[in-house]
Amino acid sequence: MKLFTFPQLLALKTFLASCFLCSYLQCFAQNPAHEWDALFQQTEGWLGADGIYSLDLGFDSASGIQFELYAPQLLWFSDTFCGETRNNGTEYGKRQMVNHSFAIMEERSPDKRNIHFFFKRDVNSAKAENIIEGHYWLQDGIRYGDKIWLTGILVGEAWKPCRIDTITIALDPETNRPDFSKIKIDNQAPLSIKRSDAQAVWGAAILDECDDGYIYVYGYVDRFKEGSRKDMVVARVPREKFEDYDEWSFFDGNKWTKDRETVFESRAAVVQDVSTEFSITPIPVKTDKKKYILVYTPGTISEKVAFRVGDSPTGPFNEEQVFYSSPIPREMRGVRCYNAKAHPTFSNNNGLLVSYNVNRLGNLARKPDEYRPRFIWLKWDVALKTAE
Repeated sequence: MKLFTFPQLLALKTFLASCFLCSYLQCFAQNPAHEWDALFQQTEGWLGADGIYSLDLGFDSASGIQFELYAPQLLWFSDTFCGETRNNGTEYGKRQMVNHSFAIMEERSPDKRNIHFFFKRDVNSAKAENIIEGHYWLQDGIRYGDKIWLTGILVGEAWKPCRIDTITIALDPETNRPDFSKIKIDNQAPLSIKRSDAQAVWGAAILDECDDGYIYVYGYVDRFKEGSRKDMVVARVPREKFEDYDEWSFFDGNKWTKDRETVFESRAAVVQDVSTEFSITPIPVKTDKKKYILVYTPGTISEKVAFRVGDSPTGPFNEEQVFYSSPIPREMRGVRCYNAKAHPTFSNNNGLLVSYNVNRLGNLARKPDEYRPRFIWLKWDVALKTAE
């Protein structure tokens, strides 16, 4: 009989534990959120999109106060198909694409009576148009006082950002809804730096629910010469000075600095190989120390959805935990998954609602099911268990 040395036994124990953890995560970390999938199975008007973000209009990031408990919820999307379907919604009829769209949910439950989609139509031709003038893919945003503040990627060659602008949308003081007739664009915002070997982009995720008086803005460094790997980087700014870019500081891996260029250093990467869209969310379950959960798609395009748990907004974050593998690439040949993120405004005490996008990359989707967000639940207790 072969005997094992202590190091070999330890390695075997670690391997078996990791196998058990992977099996545990796949079985218990997630549940399909079919009711949320069904919410976006629309047959006319808004037909599908990617880039989904969400926001509680009752939380003001300028003060850090939840001033309205049952406020409407705002969602926004990037490239959007609008038009009509046929054969009970299984095929496209006439359709057009706009670069972004919005929706408002009156309540948090996934009921089609609660959601209203917004995109612009030309009054004469009925042709769909962008609400915000320009070819923008929209990133994360917040409510800041009497307006919505978000960032938009102005798309350049090879689908790379050529500029990151800030976009503000005024809120109607009577309805607490966005007034899409009052939009301002700042095309001088210093939210991207490009070098020959890399590009830094901010706005992919925003964390505004911290007790330290700061708003954290996350982004990534796209390392062109390393397979275009996306490494997560972090900036922060005092709440009351959020719109003053001179007050922003950047995490260099050890400390905060006003030097934006520091994010190109390898030590500034809080997490390597994230997606171009992701989320950072406080875990609401009581623990000895507050925890934060990062949800993303490893490498941006993958059927896998992963999370990491951190001890602070800048980590350190624990090892990557893949808790879901989508069957869609196997069920729909040529369709890929990408850019998973969480939606805490629709989550509950049992779990975190997570979306991921699907699309026939490189070609237009052939059927409506090939271009709609999908949803799953990530259970809080599983997230905490992996952080122990």
